[in-house]
Amino acid sequence: MNATADYFEYDNNDVLEDLFIYDYYKNIIFSIILIICCIGTPLNGIVIWLLGFQIKRNPFTVLILNLAIADFGIPQQIFYILFNVTYINGLFLLTAISMDRCVSVLFPIWHRCSRPKYLSPAVCAILWIFSFLLSGISLNLNHLSLSYMYIDLHLVVTAVLCLPLITTSTVILFIKICLKSKQLKRGRILVMILITLLCFLILTLPLYIYVFVIRFIQKWDLIDIIKLLFYFSLCASLNCSVNPVIYFLVGRKKKAGSRESIKVIFQRVFREDEAPEI
Repeated sequence: MNATADYFEYDNNDVLEDLFIYDYYKNIIFSIILIICCIGTPLNGIVIWLLGFQIKRNPFTVLILNLAIADFGIPQQIFYILFNVTYINGLFLLTAISMDRCVSVLFPIWHRCSRPKYLSPAVCAILWIFSFLLSGISLNLNHLSLSYMYIDLHLVVTAVLCLPLITTSTVILFIKICLKSKQLKRGRILVMILITLLCFLILTLPLYIYVFVIRFIQKWDLIDIIKLLFYFSLCASLNCSVNPVIYFLVGRKKKAGSRESIKVIFQRVFREDEAPEI
């Protein structure tokens, strides 16, 4: 009887300790996320307003506009379905943008002259539809308590599909921009995309390496899953909030004291004549 009582007392202590750690992480991470979202949501709203209604659109800004719409939805984490759809679509759009810039660097003549006119809107529409379908599948798996299959599905989409393409594109752009600057005109768009991709990889890659380790190498417990969800939400919020800041910093003039409207800055960074030329 004493052994049984000791076992249940030990088990209850473990549960109480887990709940205490849960509340500790929840309060800290959610406070940080709230601050980030209060900054990132208005910034992405400005990007949507400018690219959607104020600045003449081109194939590239269509992709950036849809990415801003996806980023705008990520901070709305109280609506789980919206968060899931926008996060998945944000990954897909960032992958499409990185590949588009790589094609513009590797095949500049084809990209400027032979690229289908409605390719960007078509790609965006397909990615939104696919994101809704994938989010629906994920939601059903989570509803059926198939948490492992839910996490595995996200790993396949990100670690197998998106991350390798984004990483490869980042390496290509880095080589072209930083190591071959004499042969390539260093446009603001390329610099902006390279910084955006680097920020994404810095915030995302370590997290998915950690997920892979605890999923397939180590045995994870409740606290691991809680930490993972909190850090995942934090990184997603930070990543979507930093993009408008990158657009602004790359687009503004370097002269000290120069004052320009955000519209002028965005027009400078997104104009088509900044396309790279070999």
